[in-house]
Amino acid sequence: MGKSPRHVIGLTGLPSSGKGEVTGFLLASARERGWGAAHLSFSDQIKAEASARGIPKGEFDRDLLSRIAIELRQAEGPGVLAARIARKIASWPEPMPEFFVVEALRHVGEVEALRQAFGKSFALVAVESEPRLIAARLLARRRPDESPEALRSEENAIALIESELKGKLDALGPNVGACMEHADAYMDNNGSLDELRKCVEEFLDALDRAARP
Repeated sequence: MGKSPRHVIGLTGLPSSGKGEVTGFLLASARERGWGAAHLSFSDQIKAEASARGIPKGEFDRDLLSRIAIELRQAEGPGVLAARIARKIASWPEPMPEFFVVEALRHVGEVEALRQAFGKSFALVAVESEPRLIAARLLARRRPDESPEALRSEENAIALIESELKGKLDALGPNVGACMEHADAYMDNNGSLDELRKCVEEFLDALDRAARP
């Protein structure tokens, strides 16, 4: 597919599991190791599609964006969002970063598409956290693009988590649990940020060793 980076790290995990924190740690550590690093998000691809459809940003929430993602997968296949990301990476202006973090894979079709596009350069990391801890984070941050229903109570937040974990919304909807089953590495985010940062460093150390000739 033309130009290809040294590493493409996909992140999967439930809402508020800590993917954003892991992304920040991965990018910072990669740059400390002298690698050019960049970040792409599946959520951004869906938001770009929503904007292209003329939907105002103030109307974006998880429910709307999930429906748009399902419609895209129905129209163009389950790996459509990953294919868009792969094309963005392939057409990246020089100098191409050696290290990409691709955040928020939610469907197995996306995992398969990125493995096909990048081969051994691709690794999937699952960020794990307990549902009640995730629900507490989700309610505390109260993002404006979160599902309004999920923000009504802890029980509703946990219901959202269960829906995304088990693919209850639709066969082409978010199924984080299935994605996590395909992960190459797991990062526990039930402790402190320092502990999470250590997990990231250990993962990159292993990645660096495996890449050496």
